[in-house]
Amino acid sequence: MTANRQAFTTEEFKTRVARVQSEMSVRGIDILLLHAPENIYYLTGHQTSGYFAYQTVVLAQAGDPQLLLRFLEKGNVDEYSWLPDASTWKEGDDVVEKTLALVRGFGAAGKRIGLEKRSWFLTSAIADALTNGLSDATIVDASLLVDRVRVIKSPAEVGYIRRAAQIAEIEQQVAFATICDGATEAQVAAAVFAAGVNAGCEYTGLPHHIMSGYRYNVCHANWSPKIIRRGELVLFEFYGCLERYHATQMRTVAIGHASDEVTRAADIVVAAQDAGIAAMKPGASAREVDALVRQPIRKIRPEYYNRTGYSTGIGFPPKTAEWEALDFNEQEDWELKEGMAFHMLALACGFGISETVVVTSNGVERLTGSNGRALLIK
Repeated sequence: MTANRQAFTTEEFKTRVARVQSEMSVRGIDILLLHAPENIYYLTGHQTSGYFAYQTVVLAQAGDPQLLLRFLEKGNVDEYSWLPDASTWKEGDDVVEKTLALVRGFGAAGKRIGLEKRSWFLTSAIADALTNGLSDATIVDASLLVDRVRVIKSPAEVGYIRRAAQIAEIEQQVAFATICDGATEAQVAAAVFAAGVNAGCEYTGLPHHIMSGYRYNVCHANWSPKIIRRGELVLFEFYGCLERYHATQMRTVAIGHASDEVTRAADIVVAAQDAGIAAMKPGASAREVDALVRQPIRKIRPEYYNRTGYSTGIGFPPKTAEWEALDFNEQEDWELKEGMAFHMLALACGFGISETVVVTSNGVERLTGSNGRALLIK
């Protein structure tokens, strides 16, 4: 079956399923239940903004995924999924019993069954009920199993992230053209949203962030009626999204002028991130990349504890990326591999910058590579 708006070939979806089934075998998991919308989408193509309603995928070590979702959402299977059909529940049904029936159909007794215990969409009540209903099986934590398969992107996935990156850059360009002394954050946001949608942007996993003046310290602040004034710094963090794949770019604009302190900080931050990105290649150490960015910035911002990058890809609100799977920080270390995509960021003294990149066979490609990286003056 090919859906009306199937984002990837059926062969690619089947390859993903096989990769997850291989990892299940390594972990000794016979049956896997998925509740995270990103992982459901990754294996089935099914997507809906109505994921507030219960949905799950049941996957055995052989065969296709089995999808259970709200009856009202079934049209999304025909629209997006490669699967020919799905099981459904309707208002008043017991979703736990519906799930247990699917699992028991695979012969659950004596099996090891994986649950995404860290998923926001598997409540403790449902997890307890599933565990009680599968008392003749062994329940194990399968959190991040699919997430860590997802971190290696196919060429088709990179293609969507690349196009999302182009959208994010268009949004930055429009924001710079719109911003001025006396404009409001909301006016800039209106222009950015219009430009993004006209360029093909879908609804994003997080809203765009516009932080002017004192609001630089209001992390992930959305636009407001605040008037932007001469002498202020304005931090933009904008998202492009295509087929649920996200790219992000952050830029900073000084209205009228910037202080010597900010100018110096911007130079340090840009140089630090340039060094980190230049070191990214297959086999590189994530902790070493992080240190190249973090250590120079700590000279001007000693309490710099923020991550310096994270895996990006599929996102449904309130997520645009995959930071739980791979994160650049001081504590964790892991090896970069070809096909991984990241949002890399750095901030200090009112200045912030970020890029979306993908690891290639011999280095890294900046997917958001068109817009300048220096502090902008308007």
